[in-house]
Order: sequence, then structure tokens, then C-alpha cells
Amino acid sequence: MTDCNVKYRDWLQEWLVRIRGGVKESTWANYSVAVMNHILPALGEYTLEELTEEKLQETVFFWLRQGRLDGSGGLSGKTVKDLANVVKGSLRAARRYYHLPPQDISLRCPGTALPRMDVLTASEQKRLVCAALSEGNCRSAGILISLYTGLRIGELCALQWKDIDLKGRIVHVRKTVQRIFYKEWTGAAKSSVVITAPKTRSAARDVPLASFLVPLLRELHCSDPETYVLSGDRKCLEPKTYRTFYKRFLERNNLPMLRFHGLRHTFATLCIEDGADCKTVSALLGHASVNLTLSLYVHPQIEQKRKCIERLPVYESRRAARRF
Repeated sequence: MTDCNVKYRDWLQEWLVRIRGGVKESTWANYSVAVMNHILPALGEYTLEELTEEKLQETVFFWLRQGRLDGSGGLSGKTVKDLANVVKGSLRAARRYYHLPPQDISLRCPGTALPRMDVLTASEQKRLVCAALSEGNCRSAGILISLYTGLRIGELCALQWKDIDLKGRIVHVRKTVQRIFYKEWTGAAKSSVVITAPKTRSAARDVPLASFLVPLLRELHCSDPETYVLSGDRKCLEPKTYRTFYKRFLERNNLPMLRFHGLRHTFATLCIEDGADCKTVSALLGHASVNLTLSLYVHPQIEQKRKCIERLPVYESRRAARRF
């Protein structure tokens, strides 16, 4: 075939089938939702030939202005950027499949501001640790594990007792739990809980366990290595369920409503403030890039900022400053 009069709708259906076995199940699920909710309604009736850069850019602006399914406004910059990447990837695959010349598509998407992520102050951290130790159960212990290892909530939910080496004081991170949502071509929405390898190769890692947690974990330890740490049986908790527990834990202990991911940010920030080098912290967090660690996970507290300012040179007079 040498032309591109194929409807984009038909190619998208073919493309989703072709890539399903070649990407992570969660990735495919995200693609399916993007296609069914936004890409297909906006572009499905056009032919591949009609999907010019101009038309695609027009669609990007439409999604930004009024792309929400409930009609209440535009999609976020990040969501639109993700949609644009799916479109470009599927069109590159189409041109290869139909032996068409490559097409360089450059779409302008707005920059996405990084979300503000709060971290615990020293006093808040102390109160949280005391409350979790006081409750002394597997679920409250999970909060401490995350705070002192930086584990993501999905990694924590996937943790089994065989993954914790109490003698060597090491947590082996090898999998993650998540509920994925996807749409079939019929439009039927489905979801399922899946246990997969961590999100990146770097995320599979070994993290030292803080020594003060070892006695608590020894008390809670289950002899069945297949038992999940948080649930206490061979069926894992899903992140949504554990987030509910975490929220109630904060409420009953009068602690600030910090997002669970804020524990990971707190861990990274405390490590850096305590003098750990960025490369080590990046490895502990399971990041492939030190830049990601610095840009997203390090939040200097006001006292650290003050110390930085106080280290600047001070001169006793304007004349001394001029000589410098």
C-alpha cells in the first residue's frame, strides 16, 4: 500500500492490538484510555493523509481549551502532552506499517509546572514516628518503612516478608502494585489490580533498613515468606485502600494532611540536608537520573536556606567591600 487514505480510527484499533504484548500492561491501559476518551473522538474520522501537523496542532489547542469530558474546560498541560505523544507514536508506527515516507511532527504543548509537594518538618516527623510506633501494627509500620526508605506506595503494597532481610537490614524492591483502568474498543471500561516489575529498571533496587525499625519488624514478622507485609496474608492491599488507612492515621493522630508521596519527598530532602550525595539519594529512590531527584524530590527547609545565606561572606565596611 503506498497511500495513506486509511481512516485513523481503523489504524488506532490495529495499533492497540499490535503493541499490547510489547509494552507494560499499565502503559497499554493508559494508551487505551487516551485513545478512547480523547484521540478517537477528535481525530478518528480523519484519514492518515489528512492528519497534517497543522490539524494536529489545532487539536492540541482544542484539548487545552475544552478537552474535558464533562465539558467544564480544558485538560492539563501534562495530559495534553501525553496525548500528543500517543498520537505521534501511533502515526510513526502507521507510516512504517504502510511503507510511507517519515513525517516529522512538531507540536507545541505548554510547559507543565511542577506540582508543589509538602514535606514533614522535624517536629511533624517526630510526632508521626511516635504515633506509628505506638500503634505498632503492620499498616502503621508501612508508613515508617516509606518514610525511612523512600518506597513508592505501590512498591510498599507489593512488599512481602521474603523481600525484607532483617538480618542484613535490607529491603529488596522488585515489584509494584497498581490498579489499572483501560477501555476496550467497544467502549467498555474495566479495571484490574496488577503486580508488575517496578516502573523503570533503576527502580528495582536494594535499600538499607533503618536499624531502629528492625525490632518492630521482628515483632510483626510472619514466618510465611509469601505473606504481604501490609495485609498480613497472601493477598496484597491495593494502593487506594492503603491511602485510606494512611489518611485516617493522620486524622486520628492530629497530623497534617500530607500526601502519602510526601513521605518519599521527606526522605529525599532529609537525606540531602544530612549531607548525602545526590547520586546516592537518586539510587535509593530508584531514579535513572540525578537531575530528576534534584528537581522533584529535594525541598530545602527554611533553616537550611538560612544556613546557606549565613555562609555568604560578610564585610565590616563599605570600604572593605569595595576592596574586594
